[in-house]
Amino acid sequence: MAKSKREFGEGPIYTITNYTFWLFMGNLYFLLMNIPLLYILLLFFANGTNPLPTGFTTIAIICSLPVGPAATALLSVMGKLVREKDINVTKDFFKAYKTNFFQSLFFWALEIVLISLLFIDMGFFRTSNYPQIINVFVLILIAFISLMSLYVFPLIARFYLGVKVILKTATYYTFRKPHITILNFASFLVVGFIFTKFSFIVLFSSSIICYLIMYYQQNILLEVEEKLKKNSKTAE
Repeated sequence: MAKSKREFGEGPIYTITNYTFWLFMGNLYFLLMNIPLLYILLLFFANGTNPLPTGFTTIAIICSLPVGPAATALLSVMGKLVREKDINVTKDFFKAYKTNFFQSLFFWALEIVLISLLFIDMGFFRTSNYPQIINVFVLILIAFISLMSLYVFPLIARFYLGVKVILKTATYYTFRKPHITILNFASFLVVGFIFTKFSFIVLFSSSIICYLIMYYQQNILLEVEEKLKKNSKTAE
């Protein structure tokens, strides 16, 4: 007697194998899109305690620019996996990478510039004997930009929205859903902690973080989708 499709094709082993493959391939594509940054990081760690060459920081910042589009593409793929439980990881990743490239690059570059300037300001305030409270405020601002970005890129990955709408929506949910904001940040801590115990997790780390973020935000993204549908009907 032939086995049923569910028994043969949707069992736990089949599901685990698929998810392992999808997470691995998504992580691999993310790393491939960031080869310049990986090369710079290897040079940094290989340098040890020796002085870094002039302009190294600037080169590192430039090499980090592809992170934004790659992360957005991976978020798009993991979001689809959360919703549909099935993906074509290669097709979906590169389609999302191409579709969201310029907008994700704009926001990522903006974030890098703002945070870099804030760190420079901190150094200036420290050497100029300004009150310590100013540096605390700058740190809070850096934290806010970083946490807000964890809403910005999922929004780009899921919807076609204008810059102002993305910023407004991301800011709103950063404060409106503090528990989700904390979980977004905790995703990095949890995966980082696991990495210290099991180094092989680096083969899946980016995919796992993106999957967790999209999983935590699935209700938020549904809420945004409903608002967009209502606004569209009202406009009609």
